[in-house]
Amino acid sequence: MGVLSSLPNRPLTDGEIASLNRAEAVDLAVAVDDGTAETRGLLVATPSWVKGLALDADGWTTVESVDLDGAERYEALRACEDAVREREER
Repeated sequence: MGVLSSLPNRPLTDGEIASLNRAEAVDLAVAVDDGTAETRGLLVATPSWVKGLALDADGWTTVESVDLDGAERYEALRACEDAVREREER
């Protein structure tokens, strides 16, 4: 089961994000704060990739994915965060 398919079709709680961080499938899960109490944007990272996820009417969607082969993790996180925030502005 992939990370995306394991997410509920609703905003995540702080506890659920903490659980993702304890999961073996990912190294890092960070909420993208949109100024509300609900997490509708998420960054998820493994040793090989970073993904920016956004919640819409159909559930969680990957809006940006960066392969870390040769890329710096910080830059990949930044690119994915920018893509999630751009999606939220729509």
